[in-house]
Amino acid sequence: MQATKEIKEQLNELYERASKHGQYQTLPDKLATALEMQFEVNEEWRGDRTRYPVIKGYLAKNKCNSVLDIGANTGYFSLSIADDIEGSQITACELNKTHARIIELLAKVGGYNEFRVTDRSANMEHIGDFGKFDCALHLNILHHAGHDFDKELVPDREAFMQYGKKYLKMFGSSVDRMIFQMGYNWGGDKTLPLVGRDDQAGKIAFTLDLMDGAGWEIEGVALAKKGDKDLPIAYDVYSLHEIKGEKGTQKWLEERYGADVWSEFYQRPLWLCKAKR
Repeated sequence: MQATKEIKEQLNELYERASKHGQYQTLPDKLATALEMQFEVNEEWRGDRTRYPVIKGYLAKNKCNSVLDIGANTGYFSLSIADDIEGSQITACELNKTHARIIELLAKVGGYNEFRVTDRSANMEHIGDFGKFDCALHLNILHHAGHDFDKELVPDREAFMQYGKKYLKMFGSSVDRMIFQMGYNWGGDKTLPLVGRDDQAGKIAFTLDLMDGAGWEIEGVALAKKGDKDLPIAYDVYSLHEIKGEKGTQKWLEERYGADVWSEFYQRPLWLCKAKR
């Protein structure tokens, strides 16, 4: 790893810039050690270390080497995959130029040669333009359609479902698998819910409808639970059959989350999907 004083100074300056969705991610451990720096995130509220075991496991199980990370933020997942999966080819898509530059610098520190950063928009017009990939990470992006992108295509909440089905169907033509997560407030606005804050079964039903209409097969659904000392939140992966049964019911989900999984962020399931072709 090639950590230099100059790169560290650049990273500190870039991280200090205030921006939407800024300071959401920590550094992967190996890069943090090389740089002798780290950024703290309240992992009881939201986290990437908490979700990464599910992501890494799914990619390894399906031998996914080419990975597209849509909305990569500052690159925690992209960089972790580049380090953990030998021979992986990573494309990190990030429109925020400050974040994109952070990813580029961190990839340089890690010496990840098969690593590309792009600021190409992942809107409806361009979602199929990234090339072919074994798997894509599409995490907490789609519910911002109509606010941060494709405003003319999603003028209101009522238009969201139809838009989402068309968008994800187009995306499925270029990626074999997808790890998907979304928020259930349109544009992240709590006053504009797509599904009620505490309607856990409704979130399951909403996303099942979305994926079915978009042509995606659900291979697994990861749900949060109380973790341990190292990670405050952990995940279990359930089959579609289980999710359509007891484990998708309001009562079961409320009991699972209880007081420990209080964050709305962790009440968003992770969906492990395969494109139907």
